[in-house]
Amino acid sequence: MNISGSIANQLNNLDQNSVGNVNATQDYLGSVKILEKAGFSPFIESSPLKSTLYRIFDRFVQKTGIDTTGSQLKDEYLEKNPPARRAVNLYNALENTFASRGNGEKARIVDFLNSQIDEYVSSKDSNSDTALTGEESGLSETLFAAMDSNRDSKVNAQEMRKNFYNNFTEMNYALDYFQNNRGVLVDIYG
Repeated sequence: MNISGSIANQLNNLDQNSVGNVNATQDYLGSVKILEKAGFSPFIESSPLKSTLYRIFDRFVQKTGIDTTGSQLKDEYLEKNPPARRAVNLYNALENTFASRGNGEKARIVDFLNSQIDEYVSSKDSNSDTALTGEESGLSETLFAAMDSNRDSKVNAQEMRKNFYNNFTEMNYALDYFQNNRGVLVDIYG
């Protein structure tokens, strides 16, 4: 298997799509998986592509004796190749959004969405009991009933979070992909 050819194909696919496009994200995540198979870990490296380029150019410098450094060659390459730079930036943006920040902290997007749910409950809670009745929530009966997991005719922020994240395939996939323990979905709504 030609690993570098496969990576180039993935990056060409990325360049043909806009960075915000879902296909571009999927293509780049695919290239990250190819890099993983080649021994590079996105959970250790700040950017698999940047790390790979550095290692390639560093080895090139060692083998040729050329008067520069691997780091300088990597920077020069990225400067002359905007698609590769965008790929690095895309991965870094995804990682900053979806990766856990350690010490029990949640991913930035989870913190943000949880804060939005907290604000929503707080703004609608007319009697200050930290839970919403169906009337207070303004939600449809069906949606409210689905969120009311303990069947007490009230929905609190915890229940809203659990319902929101449950079966949210796209977000859960991204969160799971960028966590250290892949394949084990983190407790994202606790």
